[in-house]
This record gives sequence, C-alpha cells and structure tokens, in this order.
Amino acid sequence: MSGGGEPGGFWADLAARERLTGDWGGARTRLEDAGVTLEASFTGDATRNVSGGLSRGGGFTGLFQASLIFDLEKIAGWTGGEIHAGGYVITGHGLSTYRVGNLLAVSGIEADNLTRLGEVYFKQTLMDGRFAFKIGQIAADADFVTSDAAGLFVNSAFGWPGLNGVDLPGGGPAYPVPALGVHAAYTINDQWSVQAGVYSGDPLDDDGKNNGGVTFTLDRGVFAIAEAAYSTEAAFGLPGVIKVGGWYNSNDFDDLRFARNGLPLSDPGANDPRSHDGSYALYGLIDQTVWKEGGEGARSLSLFARAVVAPQSNRNLIDYYFDAGFNVKAPFESRPDDLFGVAVAYAHISDRAREADRDAVRLGSPTPTRSSEIAIEASYQAAVAGWLKVQPFAQYIVRPGGGDPDPRRGDRRIKDATVLGLRTQVTF
Repeated sequence: MSGGGEPGGFWADLAARERLTGDWGGARTRLEDAGVTLEASFTGDATRNVSGGLSRGGGFTGLFQASLIFDLEKIAGWTGGEIHAGGYVITGHGLSTYRVGNLLAVSGIEADNLTRLGEVYFKQTLMDGRFAFKIGQIAADADFVTSDAAGLFVNSAFGWPGLNGVDLPGGGPAYPVPALGVHAAYTINDQWSVQAGVYSGDPLDDDGKNNGGVTFTLDRGVFAIAEAAYSTEAAFGLPGVIKVGGWYNSNDFDDLRFARNGLPLSDPGANDPRSHDGSYALYGLIDQTVWKEGGEGARSLSLFARAVVAPQSNRNLIDYYFDAGFNVKAPFESRPDDLFGVAVAYAHISDRAREADRDAVRLGSPTPTRSSEIAIEASYQAAVAGWLKVQPFAQYIVRPGGGDPDPRRGDRRIKDATVLGLRTQVTF
C-alpha cells in the first residue's frame, strides 16, 4: 500500500502529473484563470569524455528556467496582449571547453555559470491569431531555423545551427543571451507562413560578456533574419514543413587570413586583421514525418535535414553547415511516449581559415590544417512521468575544433572524442 492511503494512490497521482508540483491545491489553476501562468523547469546534463579530446573526465551543466506569462485579456481586457518575463540559472560546466575542444558544444545548455535575465517581451496577436509581433529582449533561436525532430538531441548544433553559433558575434541573439529586438509572424493560409526579426547585432557588451543578461545593446550593429515556411501535410498526408530563409549581420568582421598591411596574420610583421563590412547566410530545412501508425500520439518516424551556407569565407570560420537525422516515437509499443533518434552535424572550416593554417606552416609554425568538425549523436529519451524525462546519449566528435592542434603536440590535431551522457528534465 502506498503512502497515499490507497493502493497506488500517491505514487500513481505523482506519476500522472504533467508538473512535479501539481496544481498547488488549485492555486495554479486559479492563477491561470486570472491570467498569470508560471512555468519552471530544470535540465541537467551529466557528461563524461571517455576517449580523445583534450582530456578524459566528467562535467555537469544544470539549467533552471522560470518564466511568468501575463495574459492581458484576462487581466485587463486587452485582447491578444501578453507579457512574458523569464530568466536562467546556469550551474556547473560542460565538457566542450575543458575536455573536448569542439566547436559544436556537447550540450545545448552549456554556458557560463551565471544567473541571467532571459526573454522579456510584449506580444500582441491580431487578425484572429494570424498575425503576431513581439518586442523586447528576444531569443531568435526560439523562432527561426527550428526543427521538431531535431529537438530531441542534446548537442547544441541541433538547436541553433552550428554555423550561426560560431560565426555570429556573441553567438547571435540566442540562448543564453537574447537581444533587444522585434519579431513578427504572419500565417497566410493553412500551408504558408512567413516571419522576420530585427535584433541587436551583438548581444554581448564591450567586454564580450553581458554576464547578467541586462546589458541592452543598441549600438552594436543589426542582425536581421527572415523565413518562409510551407506545411507539407496537405501534400504528403503526414505532418511536415519546409523552411527557407536567410540572415544578415551589419557588424565589422575580421579577416581570417590577412592583416591590414597585407601580410598573413601568422607573420611576425602583421598588424591588426583586415576588416570586412557585414556578413550573411542562407538556409533551408525539411522536417517530415514519414511513417505513422495509429491515431493521436501513435508510433511514428520523423526525418529532418538542415543546411546553412555563409558564402563569404574570408570572415566566417564555418562557411557551410549541414545536419540530418531521424527520431522514432514509441520505439517500443510498451513505451508510447519515449523517443529514440540518431543525428549527425557537419561544420566545414572555410577556405580562408584553412589557407591561414598553411601560412603558419610555411612560416615555420607546424600546425594541422583544419578541415571540418562532425558530431554524431544517438539519444534515447524515456518519459518516466509526465514531469520527468531521462535521456541517456552518446556522441562521437570527429576532429574537435575542426582539426585544432593538440596543446600537448602542436603539430597534431586533437584526437576524436567519445562522450557519454545523461540528461534529466524536470517540469515543476
């Protein structure tokens, strides 16, 4: 008999909850009816590098997220209005910087150990919900280049694509540093929708930090992004979407090979790098369910593929990026809410950066010529309860840093790394 006084009473109720803390004796529902919603969750990634990389060993990153959403229609009769305020508490440190040395971070929540202000914005919907805009501190990775199927995976590249995170100043307006901006989205019909956003060009401050997320930069250029999406469900009979888009950043970008005086940057006589005005990239993706058995919540197989190209290789360390993978919902009939998937991400080091490596060799500094980094991940997400998910995963990192030199042997690249990990997600 359980502690609830009935067979299975307390534990059955706990397992069935969507949130660990339940309804607070009805207080949560009363608040939501009054227009106030509190959302909170914790994600913890325990990881260990078991071979290759910079060194063997473990790491842990924890992310507590909380947000308050105020429904202005319920609170003040303002139809379609909403205020969102959120924050992050980031603890520990992951493997990428200290153990692996890779560009595509092992965990999408890896960040400096800090408490930060997250997204804070006003949102307004119009035209029966077909048009919406947000203004405030916004994370572009929540809206653009997103893939539902890719959302299973732990590696950061499968969220905000690896090229964006590496090439954009400060990683772009994305976790863990949103930026001041405006976002607008319009649903044209059941098949077509478009969206666009304009943000601060660099979410970091003059010191390259913005530790608390409260440095609201307006003088660091502009980042603009636009995307069109086509729903394929009518065409294929199963849920899916095709998206195409592009971004532009107006900041100055350093040349990866040449100095202002024309010498290679590795030459002792070189001065500061040449400067280039702006950078841009184009992207496309497909996210498609290709098999489904049964009705709502049934077993299914979904595929995704994304590509991002930044043609100006003289200022972008990664000039093209590709990822692809699949996930299976309910891989076992007895586990209807579990997910299993395998994915691969490929980041190509630009020709200008590779030429810079060759310059260094010609000038007497033996170093590997970088080429690309590949991250391969297999993940199994087990839905233990409505509020608890446990996800063992494994990653294999080919050429960490794109082939960066090993600090212990500068003429050799960092060895391929094998990472094992466990992600735990709790919704409160």
